[in-house]
Amino acid sequence: PITLEYATNALSSGLLQGYNTMDALASLAFGITVITAVKQLGVTEQKEISLATAKGGSLGILSIGVIYIALILLGSQSVSTYGLAENGGITLTQIAHHYLGVFGDALLATLTTVTCLSTSMGLVIASSQTFHQRFEKISYKQMLALNCLLSFTIANLGLDTIISWSLPVLMFLYPLAITLILLGITSPLFQKNSLVYQTTTLFTLIPALFDFVNALPAGLRQTSFVQSMLRFASRNFPFFELGFGWICFSLLGFFIGIIWYLAHSQKRAQ
Repeated sequence: PITLEYATNALSSGLLQGYNTMDALASLAFGITVITAVKQLGVTEQKEISLATAKGGSLGILSIGVIYIALILLGSQSVSTYGLAENGGITLTQIAHHYLGVFGDALLATLTTVTCLSTSMGLVIASSQTFHQRFEKISYKQMLALNCLLSFTIANLGLDTIISWSLPVLMFLYPLAITLILLGITSPLFQKNSLVYQTTTLFTLIPALFDFVNALPAGLRQTSFVQSMLRFASRNFPFFELGFGWICFSLLGFFIGIIWYLAHSQKRAQ
């Protein structure tokens, strides 16, 4: 049977599940590494750097889209044989063993190791570069070692535990990341004025905090204080029940920032 969230709100549920991939969050960190790599290839002009990054990004979007569609088909077709698994990792294991037996188990383990290594290496490098720039007293190698140790520790908690505890954080960070990306794309409209960034982010923070609370594990979510917060948000935040209460707030903050920017620009011109 179709689960309730997909029977009534398939699009919004699918987008929220996409938060777990952390693609948008990772792109903010990976962007630094990609641009650095492009520069090391001899590309120096800003326009050429942007074009090369856009070409690589487009190819990546197309490729990962094909992979995700294939995984959706595999997962949906496996339900009739294995039923609904606890998570996608179990489903992949069942499918690989069904078609290829022990060799499928070994192949999946090898592919998972290789792909996770490439992703994890890129992430720890990018995040270590970023934090080293912010906290210069800690060397890049020390930051890298700390990131690897922390990642290794968390990874051993198991997929279900990681998802349950990371979901509130993702629900809080993703609206901020999405608005930051959109602001970066539209920044030529307001000359990259920091005021527009600040007002948009400030307004987005409010519903993002409520989304964080709404995604807490059941034990914490059932407290009276949290329930009163959620009732308030449900009554006053458009699209909150769908997980997108931040959209109207972000747009409001953006337009306030734009108006403020235009007013200051006109005043300076005069």
